[in-house]
Amino acid sequence: MKPYGMPPWARLFLLVAFFALALMPCSVSGATPPLLPSLTLSVTTPFSEDLVIFATWSRDESFYRSPGSLDVRVYSAGAPVAGYTIPADDRGETDENVRHFRGTVPSSELPAGRLLFVATDPVSGAEARAPVNVTEPGGDFSGTRPAGYTDTAFLLVVAVLLVVLGAGLGLLLRRP
Repeated sequence: MKPYGMPPWARLFLLVAFFALALMPCSVSGATPPLLPSLTLSVTTPFSEDLVIFATWSRDESFYRSPGSLDVRVYSAGAPVAGYTIPADDRGETDENVRHFRGTVPSSELPAGRLLFVATDPVSGAEARAPVNVTEPGGDFSGTRPAGYTDTAFLLVVAVLLVVLGAGLGLLLRRP
């Protein structure tokens, strides 16, 4: 009776062939993506009624087209506070490779403390950041804060339910 499997010389041949293919140099095609656009962001000091945000986008439009608006997120101590959309400013001098953006953020919706404004180009993903120090919380901010607390409470309830249901499933599977 003949044993099952490959003869030893076939296994040795496949092993040598595998190592030869693994060690052979081969070309890998790839390309470097174009550089991201330059995005600068500045925010007026919060002494006025509203904060005014200025942003400048610059890059050769042959790689990335200029966006019609920028997304601005506001963070306080690493937690998101608010999000806004800043439209393009058509009043400023622009050429085909530079675009200006201008928008306002109501200071009544912002908390007191050090805030970080992050502007993002939705087309290319380029970002710019600007820190701002707000001395007094806005009058409307207290109404927006409980929404964050309810989200946190919801996640805690979901976590507790997952643990309880997982323990119950484990007990059911353990029984013979």
